[in-house]
Amino acid sequence: MAAQDILPPGGALTPARLGLSRCALTGAVVVGALFALCWIGVAAGLASPSHMFISLFTVAPIASAAALGIGLCWSLVFGALSGALIAVVYNASSFLGRP
Repeated sequence: MAAQDILPPGGALTPARLGLSRCALTGAVVVGALFALCWIGVAAGLASPSHMFISLFTVAPIASAAALGIGLCWSLVFGALSGALIAVVYNASSFLGRP
């Protein structure tokens, strides 16, 4: 296979772009899952350092159901915002990948 068969029309490679919604969804799922795991660890008495992560998203008592509900909602929002910001910065810095 020759190089011209691999390259797109015009012969130049363009840097890949990240999808904003896909990165936002990924960030929300990851941070939400981490929050839920930390809350489960604190509620079960297994992971006391996790209380600081939980405190980032709620002021409710750490092992309460309110902390789980409020914190999970805010962690999903923060994760989505973080993922979207990563995609925006990555796509905006695509000029750095040009030869």
